[in-house]
Amino acid sequence: MESQKNTTVKNIVRIIWWAVFLIITAWSAYMLFDGRGTKAFMGLLTIASLIVIGVWQRKSRYAFPDLFAGMTYVFIFIAVGLGTFGGFYSIHHFDDFLHLSSGIWIGYGAWILMGLIVGDNLVKQLPKFFIGLYIIVFALAVAGAWELLEFAGDKLFHFTAQGRDPDDTMFDMIDGLIGGIIASIFIVRSHSKQTNK
Repeated sequence: MESQKNTTVKNIVRIIWWAVFLIITAWSAYMLFDGRGTKAFMGLLTIASLIVIGVWQRKSRYAFPDLFAGMTYVFIFIAVGLGTFGGFYSIHHFDDFLHLSSGIWIGYGAWILMGLIVGDNLVKQLPKFFIGLYIIVFALAVAGAWELLEFAGDKLFHFTAQGRDPDDTMFDMIDGLIGGIIASIFIVRSHSKQTNK
């Protein structure tokens, strides 16, 4: 029964990957033929990222958990499909929602990475405070690294990710920090329940 459930979840995640891949590919082709080369290039980078993640999921013995993989595909669709191609960045606070949800996603990714690095047995022995702090700091560090990538993309490829307002960068990092805090609260509580069983 559990194996059948896992197979169903894996199939759903694969369907999500294919849906996002096909939508982003079609949208990128449209942008290219419409003369919007910068957006088409962003689409090409996204397609390459999806292919790398898809191959990783199928071939690696360290494949991401299905929930995290599904979150990744949905996040890519919202950020690139709706945000960049669909013009959702013009909607007030859409960018805040995106960075806050990315903080949650990154916090979950930090938790997965911790399990891979130190092993499940050691994770069970770690203090809750350390786990929470690690997730928050990791989310903030990735939020900062992302802003550096946006800056580089704007300067090198003439993207418009950061705009002209330095406040945007700081608010994006604050949103990522809040998302990391939310993720740490849920993960620490879930970890405490499993440890106390």
